Amino acid sequence: MKCFYGGASLNILRIKAEGLPLYSSPFDISFFATQRVQGEHVRNLSHLFGNIYTNTVEAFIGINASGKTTALKVITFSCVLLSGIPLNSGFVPSILAENKPTVFDIDFYHDSKIYHLRSEIIKKMKEDGSPDTEILSEKLWVKQATSKVNKSNLLVFTNANLTSIRDNSNDYLPNDVSIMIAINKKIKDKSILVDLAALTNINLYYPEGGVVPPEIIALLDPTIEKITVESINSKFVAKLKFYGQDEITLYNPSEFNVYLSSGTVKGIRVFSDAIRVLKAGGYLIVDELENHFNRELVASLLRLFMSKKTNPNGSTIIFSTHYPELLDEIDRNDAVFITRNRNGLSIENLNTLISRNDIKKSEIYQSNYLGGTAPKYDALLALQKAIVKRLEV
Repeated sequence: MKCFYGGASLNILRIKAEGLPLYSSPFDISFFATQRVQGEHVRNLSHLFGNIYTNTVEAFIGINASGKTTALKVITFSCVLLSGIPLNSGFVPSILAENKPTVFDIDFYHDSKIYHLRSEIIKKMKEDGSPDTEILSEKLWVKQATSKVNKSNLLVFTNANLTSIRDNSNDYLPNDVSIMIAINKKIKDKSILVDLAALTNINLYYPEGGVVPPEIIALLDPTIEKITVESINSKFVAKLKFYGQDEITLYNPSEFNVYLSSGTVKGIRVFSDAIRVLKAGGYLIVDELENHFNRELVASLLRLFMSKKTNPNGSTIIFSTHYPELLDEIDRNDAVFITRNRNGLSIENLNTLISRNDIKKSEIYQSNYLGGTAPKYDALLALQKAIVKRLEV
């Protein structure tokens, strides 16, 4: 199912998690610009304060089984934690080891303040076999974003900055809800998180309701005149109209797949959700973004988040991909993460692997210069030999 909910208007700066079962080393990613920013009107960046910017496009790329989807799940879990939503909710991704604590260190920015949240979390199994997630301890540090704060000390906190410590004796705070719930209550302007990762292989269009913007329809399929969706007595009803044809009534969202291509169905969903995120501010997470899309359509979506005209609120699209060509649409190395599986999952920022920003990212990736970014040559050779042998039989 799609996760679509309100959350605090926060800008995530860094997520670090120790104790995740699939990772050989701590999961550690930063969303603020670590490279030098030249000029104020740079694509793919949103200004927070001073010389601190965040990337509005974040890409995760790797070969099969390298941990791209898992990385997105960790990000979603972190967003849920910050939003104060119960961690035992059904839509919260399961990433925790059983009976082993995981420590999350999350830095974020809001309203001229920088926060650091440390949460120690454990997952146990109930007698009925269902998981029970519990927050064992939490601390929150806060400091002002003054002119003295720069990239080198952005994430440095002292004991003087410690403002809150979780007290599990509080009967009013459930053991699966973060102390962040108190921060969220004070924030008036809410951003949103739209997580489409669960729908990677399911092209199901089930919108909030109303009329699909004609501009989206024209971009995806100019033969469609209009699409309207409404809920009548809690039942789904949609109207689909092609130019020069009678209107079609649909009573199940899966029926869209009968009349429309997979790319159109996915495009309507992704672009509609993108508009919501761009308007309210927040995060759009899409796994395997290129599925059912051509490159130009993907590039068009990314450019919506790169442009300050269409993204004045600094919203961020976070996506995974198998296609290195998409990386060439992104100007900055620090907006790209390489996932690999070598005796355990790992994740590294491209900016730490190469220093030059003027080389095509796709060529670096495909050349296997980074190591572990291309299918194994021996495995490909073995497959070729096996096919030749079968043909000779």
